Amino acid sequence: MLKNHIKVAWRSFTKNKWYSLLNIGGLTIGMACSIFILLWVQNESSYDTFHSNADNIYRLTAEANENFKAAVSAPGMVEELPDYIPEIKSSLRLSAPFEALVEIDNQKFKEGPVFYADSNLLDVFTFPLIEGEPETALENPDAVLITEAIATKYFGAGSALGKTIKVDNKDTFTVTGVLADVPSNSHLQFNMIIPMTYQAKNDSDLVNKVWNSFNFYGYFQFEKNAVSTPEKLSEMVDRINKIFAERSPEFEITFNLQPLKDIHLHSDLQIDLPGHGNIQYVNIFFLVAFIILIVACINYMNLATARSSKRAKEVGLRKVIGAGRRQLIFQFLGESLIISFLSLVLAIGLVYLLLPAFNHLSQKELVFSMADPILWSALLIIALITGLISGSYPALFLSGFKPVKVLKGKLKLSKYNLLFRNGLVISQFVVSVLLMIGTTVIYKQLTFIKNKNLGYDKSNLIYIPMEGEMWGKQEALKTALAQNPLTSDFSIVSDIPANLVSGDFDIHWEGKDPNEQILFPSIMADENFLDVFQMTLLNGRKFSKTSFENKDYIINETAVKVMGMNIEDIIGKTLTFRGDKGTIIGVVKDFNYKQLQYAIEPLLIQHRNHGNIAVVRTAPKSTEGTIAALENIYQTLNPAYPLVYNFVDANLDSQYKGEQQMGSIFKVFAILAIFISCLGLYGLSAFMTEQRFKEIGIRKVLGANAIRLVNMLSKDFLKLVFIAFVLAVPLAWFIMNKWLEEYAFHIEIQWWMFALAGFTVLFVALSTVSYQSLKASLANPIKSLRTE
Repeated sequence: MLKNHIKVAWRSFTKNKWYSLLNIGGLTIGMACSIFILLWVQNESSYDTFHSNADNIYRLTAEANENFKAAVSAPGMVEELPDYIPEIKSSLRLSAPFEALVEIDNQKFKEGPVFYADSNLLDVFTFPLIEGEPETALENPDAVLITEAIATKYFGAGSALGKTIKVDNKDTFTVTGVLADVPSNSHLQFNMIIPMTYQAKNDSDLVNKVWNSFNFYGYFQFEKNAVSTPEKLSEMVDRINKIFAERSPEFEITFNLQPLKDIHLHSDLQIDLPGHGNIQYVNIFFLVAFIILIVACINYMNLATARSSKRAKEVGLRKVIGAGRRQLIFQFLGESLIISFLSLVLAIGLVYLLLPAFNHLSQKELVFSMADPILWSALLIIALITGLISGSYPALFLSGFKPVKVLKGKLKLSKYNLLFRNGLVISQFVVSVLLMIGTTVIYKQLTFIKNKNLGYDKSNLIYIPMEGEMWGKQEALKTALAQNPLTSDFSIVSDIPANLVSGDFDIHWEGKDPNEQILFPSIMADENFLDVFQMTLLNGRKFSKTSFENKDYIINETAVKVMGMNIEDIIGKTLTFRGDKGTIIGVVKDFNYKQLQYAIEPLLIQHRNHGNIAVVRTAPKSTEGTIAALENIYQTLNPAYPLVYNFVDANLDSQYKGEQQMGSIFKVFAILAIFISCLGLYGLSAFMTEQRFKEIGIRKVLGANAIRLVNMLSKDFLKLVFIAFVLAVPLAWFIMNKWLEEYAFHIEIQWWMFALAGFTVLFVALSTVSYQSLKASLANPIKSLRTE
């Protein structure tokens, strides 16, 4: 029986090659798209699952107020909480990642990311050691762990154990362990680990074990089942908050425990490690994969039901000679499954061929391994479900024909069949319009982010960090920068506005409620700050050379509102920040100093003669000359360090890397969804044109021109596309508005975005249908009527 089904399916395929190729082509592209998306979703969902203790590891996060939630915690709190809570098996602290200057065999390189970490790093996390002992690898302050790639890069193929590395022209570290390269699906990415005991030599927060300075990442490994249920986790969080309230009653800070596996996709926290994903994007793309597959299945259903009259006599004859409906259903389902599995084979080949291009598009290192049994199972399930979905309705529909009517030639397709087929076409184009509108909105939001006036001019700004000898030579640096016309427009700051992470509650002003706790981010800058960044001063004056001595402050508009005053009256008011009492001398127009997801917060700018970063504004078309001048200055003042520079606008662009990737992937799959829809529409229009070939011939003989015939053959299909557009618009508006709500600053969805998407889909559909219609209208009517 199975052999017979396969033989009949093959005959049907060879007899109707064109329609079979359309079906296989649509299913192949749909399956390939789904495989690509599922590989991406699998990678995003697998972050940090390789750690053996992943289910028991949580990160401590802090919430200062409703709008400020941060991934950092206090070093003393992380270290000492296990003394209060016995269910915490161990705690671990990590510094913020940084780049270090490493010297090996008198050669110097910039290397990163580098972390300072507690000695139990390898007990908490599963980063396997290729060389060394995990129990003692980070015991000594002068130890260093490096990854396999770094060991090979600097020490070749031999053992790296015992080799020395000089860091930042100061101390020499001994390699006590070589780690396997960090998996790409780890939220922690590093090349070197230095013991926290080394950092403690110069960090007063570590020495004093403070609970009120938040600049480290803290992780807890709990005893098994200690926080295994939501109720236990909530109870543990309450205990932590109670302990903190008793230790630091002057601060109103709420703490939470974030599961390790949630960090990559569920982290909307500030001051977080770079490279996070977004669960919303994962859900969207998973849905897109399913929808594209459904669109491909709809093609098969449409063409199969449209061509039902061609197979009606076959069904009638089979029923006459004794075939039951169940046998016929199995036969037609068998045909669809054969096509589905054939499409799967072709889709796998397409995935192998295009995977490098998709990796480049998504900036991932996805691997398609056929040795993975889970992947095999998923692919077989996809093919099976696709075959059953695409073949179910045609099988039920075709097997239901009455043999008497079929063999008498009185077969008449029901209105239900036509409605169902039209519904399928509408469904396809609803998806296409949705994806097109989504692509347009995402593109416009990314363009808005790129071009938005942030309150300062981000272009032509180069920044360089203070490193090595430069820390003690900032006055000499200022002199050198001022003397060169290419670098004379400069400012020394603590942070660039595009990446501000500091904040403090220790701020007081006249009339402030003593019980009110408000977090004020702050920037320390020199007197050139406002001019270099081209910010707008709304009232008052800028810093002068004596502002540092007088403890003068400049605040932003939002700070004025928070303080309950107005811009005109606030100048001259006293303000105390971190114990420094000074005077408010100016109000600067609000500017965005964090990503556009976050609303503008109150900001304080404090005058300082020294800082962490030098920012230089270049003249137009003089960037290369400015960089060369900076290299000469740096070589003179800080010869042991190579110049490291970056651009403020490039730093801003990198903060929206996830959105850019989403936009690129979304655009590609939107185009493919439209293409698959048009494949089915092309086949359907070709078949319908073939059915009306003699009618077209008669109309031409009676004087109908090509334009009228094209209109007659196309209008029914275009009506369906229009209905799809009407249905898709409110759905797209709702979905994209929800996405835009993630941004405090975003575009407004406008009518032309819907019109553009609708026009694009309509144009493509019209082109697809009109080709067949025009071809039929230009054919010689004698050929269609010669048999009449």
